[in-house]
Amino acid sequence: MRAFWRRFRDEARSSATSIARVAVVVTAVKTYVADLTLCVGPSMMPTFNPIGDVVVVERASALAGRPTRRGDVVLATSPTNPEQLVFKRAVGLGGDVIDVPVSRGRNFRMTTRRVRVPLGSVWLQGDNARNSTDSRDYGPVPETMLRGRAFVRIWPISGFGFVENSMRDVVLVSSRTE
Repeated sequence: MRAFWRRFRDEARSSATSIARVAVVVTAVKTYVADLTLCVGPSMMPTFNPIGDVVVVERASALAGRPTRRGDVVLATSPTNPEQLVFKRAVGLGGDVIDVPVSRGRNFRMTTRRVRVPLGSVWLQGDNARNSTDSRDYGPVPETMLRGRAFVRIWPISGFGFVENSMRDVVLVSSRTE
């Protein structure tokens, strides 16, 4: 009987060690390489569906020193609710001067205003200007609040593909890299 319990104990330790190793690898991949995230809400229409898309968010490029580019769709900590993550498009980088759309009144007449993005910050906007809380409301966002870049949409299957890098409704007036 002792031999049975000794073998049982050894196999349990071995299994626990294997599970712990898998957990460490999964956590490392989610933290430093890529993760699946659900994007829900109207602010990124038409890029994402308001009822929800599953998106691969890659994190490795930031760790490798590749900075965010204008037009990237990024996952960021919400400046208005630190418990929430938001998908927005990075339309301005630190040092950029951009003209951004501004909604005026109930009839939604679009005008623009000129904004200088401070160094170390990004200007984030939803693709759906009529229904997005973004930098037009809360101002520039520190780069440290960025959590990753939307890379590939995997669900719904009809929308499978790379997430497009584009500049919508924003005019770049001057750039720190020009």
